[in-house]
Amino acid sequence: MGLIKTERQLDDIKIAGKRLATVFKLVKDLVNISVSLEEIDNAVAQKIKDLDCKASFLNYEGYPKSSCISVNEQVIHAIPNDYKLKDGDILTVDIGLWYKKVCVDGAHTYFIGKVDKRVEDLIIYTNEALMEGIKKAKAGNHVGAISQAIESVAVQHNLGIVRNYTGHGVGLAVHEKPSIPNIGKNGDGMILKPGMVLAIEPMFTLGGGEVITLPDGWTVVTADNSMAAQFEHTIIITNGNPIITTK
Repeated sequence: MGLIKTERQLDDIKIAGKRLATVFKLVKDLVNISVSLEEIDNAVAQKIKDLDCKASFLNYEGYPKSSCISVNEQVIHAIPNDYKLKDGDILTVDIGLWYKKVCVDGAHTYFIGKVDKRVEDLIIYTNEALMEGIKKAKAGNHVGAISQAIESVAVQHNLGIVRNYTGHGVGLAVHEKPSIPNIGKNGDGMILKPGMVLAIEPMFTLGGGEVITLPDGWTVVTADNSMAAQFEHTIIITNGNPIITTK
């Protein structure tokens, strides 16, 4: 529960985070009109291999691809296919990788071509919520301090909050305790300690926060078909400010 990593493991997690950030640089350059989701996933898979890492999502509980790529009303866990991006789309790319015996996780949402201001604001404020949550990820704080900071951004900007899925511990497994909800209050949950590694991931929508899972068993979409965004970083809790390994 809330596994505290050794100094050697933390050093490897920092390296893993930098390598994942390199993968996202590739993704940012690649996403554009007429690019297919499979093209993005194939490029991600190759880049992870080139970095001497392994995709942590591939074959995890049967998941068939190296990344999760969710478009528009899709929130998380969508399987990349031959869909080609169009003007006005937004997409979230969620990637995890193993380096040696540690793993990290990250996600970014991008918009394609021209989107209306409300959609652009959704993306801006979801990322802002992640950064506000990270500010509260300090030793001695409860997990709920992170949750409260994330929730407050959504409330301020009248955005829906996805409650069914949460951030989580990471580092020695794809998912570890503690869960990090995107709603809550300071004082909830476990107390954070130096050496803990967390993947914080707010998920907001332009409608309500209710979601459903499609028949493929993986793809999670908004129940009201509203647009959704997600951002995620892997961080290390320290005695001072947290280290954002995937930035």
